Amino acid sequence: MEFFGLITIDPQSFNVWSLRISMTLTTTIFILGVSMAIRAFLHARGADPDYLDSIKAREASPQDGLAESTAKILWSTAQNEAQGGFAAPKEFLRDATRQVAENSFDGRFTNKIYMCANLLPPIGLWGTVAGMIVIFLYTGDPGNALNKGAIGTKLWSTFLALLYYVSLESICLFLNMRSRKCIDRGLKVKF
Repeated sequence: MEFFGLITIDPQSFNVWSLRISMTLTTTIFILGVSMAIRAFLHARGADPDYLDSIKAREASPQDGLAESTAKILWSTAQNEAQGGFAAPKEFLRDATRQVAENSFDGRFTNKIYMCANLLPPIGLWGTVAGMIVIFLYTGDPGNALNKGAIGTKLWSTFLALLYYVSLESICLFLNMRSRKCIDRGLKVKF
C-alpha cells in the first residue's frame, strides 16, 4: 500500500501494529485508572464516630482518610469561627465542609479516573480507523484474510475500549457514593 508515492506500508504489518498499539494504550490507561480507583477506595475508608470525635482536634495529616480529614476540617473551621467572635450557623459550616471535602476527593481521585475513562473511546476509535484504512486502501481481494483481520482489528479495539470505559465510569459512580458516606460520617462530629 502506497501513500502519495512517498510512503509504502505493508498492510499486514500495519493492521497488526495498529491493533497492538490501540490495545496496549487502552489496557495501560485502564490499569492506571483502576490503580487510582484502588487508592481512592482506600482513602474513602469509613471510621467510627467515637474515633472521629477523639481525633477531631488533631493536626491534619496526609495519611488521614476522607472521614478523618472531613472531621478535622469541620472542627478547625468551627473553632476558628468561634475564636473570631463570629459563630457561623452549624448547617453552613457542615455544608461548606462538605463542599471542601468533595472537591478535594474529586480533584485528587475521581476527576483523574474520569479523565482516564474519557481517553479510552478515542483510542478505540483510532484502532477502528486504522483497521478501516487497511480495508479501504488495500487493493487486493475484498474477501481475503487480511481484510477480515482488519475488520476484526477495528471491532476488537473498539469493543475493548468501550468495555474499559464503562468499567471505569461504574467504578467512579461507586466511589462517589462511598465518598459521600465517609463525608457524612465526618460531618457528624460534635462541635
